[in-house]
Amino acid sequence: MIGDELIYFPVYKKVTDTLRVELSSLIKSGSKFCIAISGESGCGKSSLAYAIHKDIEKETELKGCLFHGDDYFKLPPKDNHNARVLNINQVGVNEVDLAAIDTHILQFKQGENTIVKPLVNYTENNIGTEVLKASKYDFCIVEGAYTSLLKSPDYKIFMTLTYIDTKKNRLKRARDIMNNFNEQVLNIEHLIIKEHIQLANMIIDKELNINLKKK
Repeated sequence: MIGDELIYFPVYKKVTDTLRVELSSLIKSGSKFCIAISGESGCGKSSLAYAIHKDIEKETELKGCLFHGDDYFKLPPKDNHNARVLNINQVGVNEVDLAAIDTHILQFKQGENTIVKPLVNYTENNIGTEVLKASKYDFCIVEGAYTSLLKSPDYKIFMTLTYIDTKKNRLKRARDIMNNFNEQVLNIEHLIIKEHIQLANMIIDKELNINLKKK
């Protein structure tokens, strides 16, 4: 995503430490792998993805890259909002091209040299493309509201913060207008996303406590 600046937050270090144990066999195998992070708007998906990315690179010899779910919306941000205004029932999984994300992750894991992926520019309200030199990387992280539904990730993390919990974060981010309509949108997304917790290998609650699914 053009326009988003990612910052490293050390508070996520315990998540990374737990994750490295969980993924130890994959890391040792030498196979390319993918981690998915899902949750509601403003819950910290991008920040966690960036922290995991940096920590794994620092503590192993592996190199990673990020896929952002927002890049895979079928319409640019303002156009997508306008479509929602015309019909709020548009809100949901069908707004995102999950099949394209799965395809690109599979290409990554199968060793494709390059992947041509979408790239959203919020300021200009358009979706361009970028060429990812996938052969340079050993692992990838994909973050987005609905990434729990993807088939290709090897490990899935779910963040439980809701749109109500994250209201202050969303105000600070100031990417979306705060009004009744957008709160309705977030509530619809909440009702959809909360069901995806059952698909996760790791669940992170609002206090950053870590719960692992029993194997």
